[in-house]
Amino acid sequence: MHALLETLKARFPEAVLSVKDDQERRELSVRVAAPRLLEIAAFLHDDPSAAFDHITDICSADYPDDPERFEVIYHFLSLPHATRLRVKARLTEDQPTIASITGIWKGADFMEREVYDLMGIRFSGHPDLRRILMPEDYDEGHPLRKDFPTEGRGWRSRFEFLPRMDESTPAETEEACTEEQRKVFRSEPGPAPRRTEELLLNMGPQHPATHGVLRVVLELDGERITKATPDLGYLHRGVEKLAEGLAYMQIIPHTDRLDYVCSMTNNYAYVRAVEKLLNLEVPERAEYIRTIVAEMQRIIGHLFWLGTQALDIGAMTVFFWTFREREVLLDLFEKLCGARLTLNYFRIGGVDSDFTPDLVQRLTAFLDAFPGHIKEYDELLQTNRIWIGRTKNVAVISGEDAINFGLTGPVLRASGVAYDVRKLEPYGAYGKVEWEVPVGKNGDTYDRYWVRMEELRQSSRIIRQCLAQMPEGPIVADAPQIIPPPKAKVMRDMESLIHHFIIFTQGFKPPKAETYCATEAPKGELGFFIISDGSPRPYRMKIRSPSFVHMGAFDHMARGYLISDAITIFGTYDIVMGECDR
Repeated sequence: MHALLETLKARFPEAVLSVKDDQERRELSVRVAAPRLLEIAAFLHDDPSAAFDHITDICSADYPDDPERFEVIYHFLSLPHATRLRVKARLTEDQPTIASITGIWKGADFMEREVYDLMGIRFSGHPDLRRILMPEDYDEGHPLRKDFPTEGRGWRSRFEFLPRMDESTPAETEEACTEEQRKVFRSEPGPAPRRTEELLLNMGPQHPATHGVLRVVLELDGERITKATPDLGYLHRGVEKLAEGLAYMQIIPHTDRLDYVCSMTNNYAYVRAVEKLLNLEVPERAEYIRTIVAEMQRIIGHLFWLGTQALDIGAMTVFFWTFREREVLLDLFEKLCGARLTLNYFRIGGVDSDFTPDLVQRLTAFLDAFPGHIKEYDELLQTNRIWIGRTKNVAVISGEDAINFGLTGPVLRASGVAYDVRKLEPYGAYGKVEWEVPVGKNGDTYDRYWVRMEELRQSSRIIRQCLAQMPEGPIVADAPQIIPPPKAKVMRDMESLIHHFIIFTQGFKPPKAETYCATEAPKGELGFFIISDGSPRPYRMKIRSPSFVHMGAFDHMARGYLISDAITIFGTYDIVMGECDR
């Protein structure tokens, strides 16, 4: 048994109900008594032997036939010890309440609100417990519960209509109104409003810089932001609920639509989670191809971010330049899998098609020219005093706060924390090539720009080495009970046709288990947590999206800055709302 689990059992003998060291999937989990959660969480955060400083995610599962119906699941990461831990606590349907851990990890704020919104579990001591993805007046229940239908219950937003009353208003209409409503609708004079210096301003959702699907309520003192409250959920599509009714292979195209700017990485993160659940080994050539494609997607994602961030600040030339290079890589994606944006290339156990010599030649030509283009971006922006003035010392967040909020990716690394999933838990071919993790110093918007620029160079370096080292061999694992036969065989061979029919109609059945798999996406750590009950469909699938977690730190990073800085702060996260809302 892992030393951490032994320490927990010895320290909290009555509160730790069970422990599990899943050595096949390299995962630690512990089930604790719900009333003692806060005490155990404080120990995990504060004790040097544990030092779980980073909160990864909070989610929940629903077991209607169990007396303790709800399970709250916490994912923690100890950066000093490079260890992950899953903590679980069960609650009854009569009293679905557990202590909030927002006093220990600030990032728990949005995560607990999501669990409350979608599952109905209350967190005592939470500073602002209300719905976050569903509308605040949504009264049809909690969508992730098993007794909630996937198609919904036909809820529509509604408002109370009260006609304006004057001398001709019928008496019965006026009698039906309260005294306050009579004052408002009869325009009766009340006391003069007290003048204050603070102003409430809605930014979005109809705003080009918030992508039309994010609303931020700003409280202002003059032009300074004193509080910024994000209002999410305008693009919520219930992907996690839909996944419960789909076979594992059928979920792959839904992951394209999360972060539609970086679809390849979403596919990669999901299939890796399923492979980890199955303990499925992927062929070496497929791992190299996956790594190449993932780094191509990282370059595309960072180019898209740089162009739109510069456009938001006022530099239009960079936008045209970055999209010029992005088009070259999208052409290669189109050659590889037939699509450019919502790509469906990754498969459980490998990839759909092989990397051809023509693709290698065209990608090598791109890599030869790309360093010169990066230099162009740098020279244009680093000599632009507007860019420097709008990014340096703006939205500063310390490394300690960034970890406490659960931030990942370039946003965390810009604050001086060298955490990268590709280094902590190497996958694909990342452990076989040489590359470095760029780390900033000041944690401001400029450093987040600098980190992404350096990552463009490191991605090019990784791709070159993978192209040089890529071995020959199959591109899909040999696992007939999981992976369908090649299409060419299906069209000629009856046995292959039957095999194909069974896989696609019945699906495959993974073992009864649970797993969390993290992938380093361009925006940060994209994680999939899957609970399998042994059926062809996941019992529960939770998506840990970096965009959602990063929005939890928006208020902290925006306070004290100007209204115009809110645009650069939103942009500095590189957020896609399809991934944020899911």
